[in-house]
Amino acid sequence: MINGNNSYWHNAAINNRKDNDEWKIAKDTVGNSFSVADEGKVVVDGKLVSQTAKPDEITENGTIDTTTYDSVTVNVSGGGGSVGSADVNFYDYDGTIVNSYTAAEFADLSALPENPTHEGLTAQGWNWSLADAQAYVADYGLLNLGQMYITDDSKTRIYISLHDGRLSPYLGLTGIEAGTTVTIDWGDGSNTETVSLETSTVYTPHIYATEGKFVITVNVNSGRIKFTGNSSSWGNILICSASPNSDRDRVYLCAIEKIELGSSVASIENYAFRGCTLLKSITIPNSVTSIGDYALYQCYTLQSVIIPNTVTSIGTYAIYQCYALQSVIMPNTITSIGTNAFTGCSTLQSVIIPNSVISIGSRAFSSCSTLQNVVIPNTVTSIGEYTFSSCSTLQSVILPNSVTQIAANTFQYCQGLHSIIIPNSVTQIGQAFSDCMGMGFIKFESNTPPTVSSSYAFGADTIPNDCIIYVPTGTLSKYKSARYYPNPSSFTYIEY
Repeated sequence: MINGNNSYWHNAAINNRKDNDEWKIAKDTVGNSFSVADEGKVVVDGKLVSQTAKPDEITENGTIDTTTYDSVTVNVSGGGGSVGSADVNFYDYDGTIVNSYTAAEFADLSALPENPTHEGLTAQGWNWSLADAQAYVADYGLLNLGQMYITDDSKTRIYISLHDGRLSPYLGLTGIEAGTTVTIDWGDGSNTETVSLETSTVYTPHIYATEGKFVITVNVNSGRIKFTGNSSSWGNILICSASPNSDRDRVYLCAIEKIELGSSVASIENYAFRGCTLLKSITIPNSVTSIGDYALYQCYTLQSVIIPNTVTSIGTYAIYQCYALQSVIMPNTITSIGTNAFTGCSTLQSVIIPNSVISIGSRAFSSCSTLQNVVIPNTVTSIGEYTFSSCSTLQSVILPNSVTQIAANTFQYCQGLHSIIIPNSVTQIGQAFSDCMGMGFIKFESNTPPTVSSSYAFGADTIPNDCIIYVPTGTLSKYKSARYYPNPSSFTYIEY
């Protein structure tokens, strides 16, 4: 589902059971009186009765059994601050949820939860303020927050695993300004090296005596550094030569398992960590001000990214094809999400877009095949082509009343999409719903039918013939006669 600002139709689109009085009794009257052992029992007038059918879902500490049955819900609350997926979740750097709250519980907080602690890291705080977070939740009902970290000694640490006789990496570092100096500890007991950096990348070689796991520590003595890519468009953080131009460089990129950035890292530039296929975690401190194009491209095993509240944009292809990515936590300083930013993040199930974002680039979430929940705030005015194409498990969409057009193929191949609400602000619709064969209803809010540019936007081969078309009272004839709208002889139109 994609959450916007239309609560009545949002609730209807997500779960029609919420208009059922018996369900309300089960949830409101006896919501906290059961345990998980009560799963499978039925509630009538607020009391448990003998088991004749299992409930549609049971909730315990924010987790949901999605097995479908025929009766009402037994709701088991985890209580304030419980650990699990709820309305408001606090994430650690590795994707662990450390605190969860309902929207009502979160509204009553007077302070954010305590910061987690980890050896070798210093917590910098959550990437949203309490006031901003509570305001967002009041408007949209959901939010994820993430903890920012810096290393406790302000040094950058790169955790590597060397094997198969590959023992001669080059470390690539770039200074923000000329004259930057760093001291490198290779983590194998050898002498440290002090290196002068320029604004172009300097490659420092080292030979390890044995295979194994090592931690390379970079201490910035003066100036600041950035991480960037090389001429062959791969990361240059750890490669096989001083002239990066070969796919052989990826051998050492694959040796990197974890990165903890220190306080003197100012930016993650284009291609910085592209090809670090075994990188499982990265901590990004609030000294970092930008995440460039292709920055974490094809980091296949990266599981979570928490973006600090000093970053204002997410670059093109920035977190592309990170197949294991389960959570990305954005602050309300982000104003734009680049083209293909999260394409192919096939295990990403939920995305909450901050209310600072104005534009979402083309294909930004394309092929996020398990994406089910996206919150789009009403600050977003532009959503590019193919943005959610091939998000096959996306179920319902409510666009904010700030979007003026739905671009071509925005929801192409979203076979699980069963409803969409097109707000009053939309004036143009492209071939947006190609192969949305699960569509159950479309609701238009404008008294003037938006201009539709293609016969494939709502054709019989695009949406099923039993899809219901809801239009405002008094506009039935306008919509039925509008160009490229669902054929009235095949589709049912209903005024509301």
